[in-house]
Amino acid sequence: MAPPQIAILGAGIFVKTEYIPRLSEIADLFVLKAIWSRTEESARGAVDIAEKSFPEVECKWGDAGLNEIIEDASIVAVLVVLAAQFQASSLLSISVCVCVFLAVVL
Repeated sequence: MAPPQIAILGAGIFVKTEYIPRLSEIADLFVLKAIWSRTEESARGAVDIAEKSFPEVECKWGDAGLNEIIEDASIVAVLVVLAAQFQASSLLSISVCVCVFLAVVL
């Protein structure tokens, strides 16, 4: 069985200094498929750090990148690590996707 694939929404200092190092300690349990941020620069910064433990991680940014993550059926979990003021709009997009997925599955 292939390991589950996950994505991270957010690429700020907490992701770079806390999440990625901790996730690297358990890298054999999952595949980090993508890191998303609102800006390309921030996403690339986090991906540069993550590539040491997750060489296949993809860099995603902006609305298009978020939609790619939402539409990717291989991603089974998303870690939302965003500042509070940005969580609402991002979570609404994810919630709509999850509801549609659940409706299709059920």
